[in-house]
Amino acid sequence: MTVSRVVSKTLRVIAGLCVLTIGQSAALAQNEFPRSTVKIIVPFAPGGAPDVVARLLGQKAAQLWGREVVVENRTGAGGNIGFEAGARATPDGHTLLMCTFGCATNPAMFDKLNWQPKDLSPVMLAGRVPNVLVVSPQRGLDSAVNFISTAKKSPQGFTMASSGIGSASHLAGERFRVLAGLPVVHVPYKGSTEALPDVAAGRVDFMVVSLPEALPFIKDGRLRPLGTSGNSRAASLPDVPTISESAIKEYAVTAWSMFVVPSGTPSWIIARLNSDLNRAINDAEVRARFDALSIEAGGGSPEVAAAFLRDQASEWGKLIRELGIRAN
Repeated sequence: MTVSRVVSKTLRVIAGLCVLTIGQSAALAQNEFPRSTVKIIVPFAPGGAPDVVARLLGQKAAQLWGREVVVENRTGAGGNIGFEAGARATPDGHTLLMCTFGCATNPAMFDKLNWQPKDLSPVMLAGRVPNVLVVSPQRGLDSAVNFISTAKKSPQGFTMASSGIGSASHLAGERFRVLAGLPVVHVPYKGSTEALPDVAAGRVDFMVVSLPEALPFIKDGRLRPLGTSGNSRAASLPDVPTISESAIKEYAVTAWSMFVVPSGTPSWIIARLNSDLNRAINDAEVRARFDALSIEAGGGSPEVAAAFLRDQASEWGKLIRELGIRAN
């Protein structure tokens, strides 16, 4: 065998070993993911539906990974502070963002954003929750029909609380107002934790808010539910009719949350996160907790989540433009 043939054969062996080593290293890296603490950024205050979903699934994912999962609440600017933090995070899968309504609607409401939808890659739809129309028991209202009739007769109109301009509760309330033909004065707050006590005290007439956020107030009698916004009755409030069955047939609105990561995150990491989060969301304990809070579990592929996000942006962008809602 000539020297050149020996050298050629040796180089081929070395190249093969390199490919094998690289492949083994990549497989090892995937097996070791995540390598450290995982952070979930929630763009709203603790106690809200996105926060509850993030903590429930984060806790279960931590058990699967053997790594700590921490939830960081980055509030303000209609969710944009948290959205930007998630978009600007290192794209290595160790920082997830709990994307909410604002991921679909804020680009239509804000003139300038320090993040864009293209900066985020969907991982998995986490959950959907019905809203609930709530009032203070002091109001003496007992149904959505009674509420609409009374509001229409009010000389000055009813006041409507929300979690902030352009928030999920604001837009859900606006759609209700439009369909019902109500005179309404919008009173924005910095979150449902600030708004709900004022509704309970009667300082603001009503609010359309995600059910998990209102449920503690309903259970202890501080708020009265007049109707839920899903297509079927909520498991946690089986005696409360939906607004569509009792008052406005066309009204069906749900709040939602979705796990996303910064664009540029490797596809294998997105696939791994999606697989593990699907395992977490299908856990019997998690499902039972979701059911108790009337949260419809999400799941599915990143492609399903991306399509859902596009549909939401199209649907709500139309309403925002029609009503001229601007957040800045």
